[in-house]
Amino acid sequence: MTLRVTGVILVSAGVSYVHVISNLETQTQKQLEKYIGGRGKQESSTFQLAHDNLLLLREQLLFRLKQPITINLQAEFKRHYFRWNDGTWRNFPQNRSPKEFDSVRYTGVYIGRNVQITQELQHRLLMADPLVSAYGLAWSNRFVDTYFVMPENAAVTYWKGIPLVLEAPPDVYNPEQEYFYIADPTHNPSRLPKWTGVYLDPSINVWMVSGILPVYDGDRFLGVVGHDVVLNELMERTIKDQLPGTYNLIFRADGRLIVHPQRTAEIQQSQGQLNIDKINDPHLKRIFQLVTNAQSVTHVLENTQDREYLAITRLAGPEWYFVTVYPKSLLSEQAWNTARFILTSGAVALLIEVLLLLSVLYQQITKPLQQLTIASNQLAKGDFEIDLDTSRRDEFGQLASSFNSMVSQLKASFTQLEQANNELEQRVEERTKTLKQTVQELHRTQAQMVQSEKMSALGQMVAGIAHEINNPINFIHGNLTHVNTYTQDLLNLVWVYQQNVPHPPEVVQAQLEETDLDFISQDLFSLLQSMRVGSDRIREIVLSLRNFSRLDEAEFKAVNLHEGIDNTLLILRHRLEATVARPAIQIIKDYGNFPLVECYAGQINQAFLNILSNAIDALEASNTGKDYKVIEESPNIINISTKLTQENYVQIIISDNGVGIPEQIQSNIFDPFFTTKPVGKGTGLGLSISYQIITEKHNGKLFCYSMQGQGTQFIIEIPVHH
Repeated sequence: MTLRVTGVILVSAGVSYVHVISNLETQTQKQLEKYIGGRGKQESSTFQLAHDNLLLLREQLLFRLKQPITINLQAEFKRHYFRWNDGTWRNFPQNRSPKEFDSVRYTGVYIGRNVQITQELQHRLLMADPLVSAYGLAWSNRFVDTYFVMPENAAVTYWKGIPLVLEAPPDVYNPEQEYFYIADPTHNPSRLPKWTGVYLDPSINVWMVSGILPVYDGDRFLGVVGHDVVLNELMERTIKDQLPGTYNLIFRADGRLIVHPQRTAEIQQSQGQLNIDKINDPHLKRIFQLVTNAQSVTHVLENTQDREYLAITRLAGPEWYFVTVYPKSLLSEQAWNTARFILTSGAVALLIEVLLLLSVLYQQITKPLQQLTIASNQLAKGDFEIDLDTSRRDEFGQLASSFNSMVSQLKASFTQLEQANNELEQRVEERTKTLKQTVQELHRTQAQMVQSEKMSALGQMVAGIAHEINNPINFIHGNLTHVNTYTQDLLNLVWVYQQNVPHPPEVVQAQLEETDLDFISQDLFSLLQSMRVGSDRIREIVLSLRNFSRLDEAEFKAVNLHEGIDNTLLILRHRLEATVARPAIQIIKDYGNFPLVECYAGQINQAFLNILSNAIDALEASNTGKDYKVIEESPNIINISTKLTQENYVQIIISDNGVGIPEQIQSNIFDPFFTTKPVGKGTGLGLSISYQIITEKHNGKLFCYSMQGQGTQFIIEIPVHH
């Protein structure tokens, strides 16, 4: 009946899980489509505004250049621009400090060396200078600079508050810079707007990208107008403004990575030139391939290999890909919460059913069997004064009647036998002397045969016991966590009920007082902890038996021994922590550097566990008779150090400052079943199995050095490669 109810509960939970996760997948895809569409519009607004500004600037520049010339170009040029000693032209005298230049109201003009100053160039400069100043100031709240760069290596740049052009070196050649050549006739014959790669501007230490628009008068290329767009807010928003449990990234169509929450340092080191193909990250490469192969501008696709959804949009302007990665594990967790509630409810019902069944079994079967067992023990001791209850009308009543009848017959038979025994006693006594020696010889032979049979079957018995105990104890141990969780959930449910229903019905209040829920909630966790400690102890013994009898062989592979030591310390943490009788045992680690070691990882960990457990036992033995303060002044310490020897062996030294090992028994510590601990505290297999694992399985060495009263040191040496 218990198995049937359990099956129904599991099937119900499974169906609920499948149904919930199916609905969640549909809802999540719709939410992601809405989210990624909104993010695309939000993040594209700045780039679209930059494009609109540059279109307006280009129109106004072309309009002014087409107007009739009403000024003396040469005179105006000499009035505004000055030739410096380095051969360049700038719009500020060289003999004055750049701090006097009003970079808030005016642009900076730079004309490179060896540039032929034609009237047409003078006209372009004089028309662009006030225009860029006016628009640059108006747009400075959104864009750090506005500029017009000409193919003759002349530039008009507005950067509010920074006299950038006055500080430029004389050998700057703008046509060779990316912000110019990507839009020139050679690289951009279609005359489309262009965007540079991401770069870190050294003057203000911010990430930027440049939007470029070519300027043509008919077929004559006049230069480019551009904005530098600061990306710091976009990058920070991409990393921090995300859906719970997800992350965002941005990359270009050519594979250049722009924003990634785990690769910010690499992007900075590469100055924005980090390409996905150059990164050893198969997951990121799969995302790039799926996104770039997709046709839609904004959509959601499924990455089945990595169990995740990819919400994709393309940012208007630079046409970057903005991707949100949504792991499917988020959906599994929500679906599991629903299924877990069904499992919990079913488990409670199953527990109640089992308790009722146990009560019935105790009353109807256990108590009659106990009475029958007591009567059998009386009969075995020769007490025939037995009278079982025969009033029951079931099989136990019939058995009691038969047992009473058997007792009466046995009593009569024993009386007759006693009489016959008295008659035969004399004859037996005579023959006993003759047979006594023969019987003794038979007993010795029998004992030898039994002992031989026991030893030959010991290995099979150990293996069988370990196997038979391992399955049920693993089942019990594995379910203790669930029982603990279910119990906590039930108690929380009762607590929430009490908080929200402070005055329950009288029937419920009476049941609560009779149940004594507070005592149950406290004692239940102690009971579960005791069960866990007991199951852990049984599993340790089973594991020792299995290793000793070589029931299985672990995988031989290269592992990190430091991780094995740390995991073993984690298992023993409850024994290392402070108690009312002593402070915590200190662990001092001195790990060396060496490569992965080829070994049977599970067996090596078993050796670590046995040695460390013995060290803890030795420290606890050294604390006997000492008070807390004395132990605190001279604390318990376990030192663990590792290094690589010249013979290409890894050496692990585990030492303690415990009681030490007496000299007369040091030669026996690796013998099977040899132990100095009380019954129930040790099996005598730990160090023997550890010695077997190190020396036989790994061709290594295991030494022990100890001085009584000063501590013990175990040295393990195993080769790195076999």
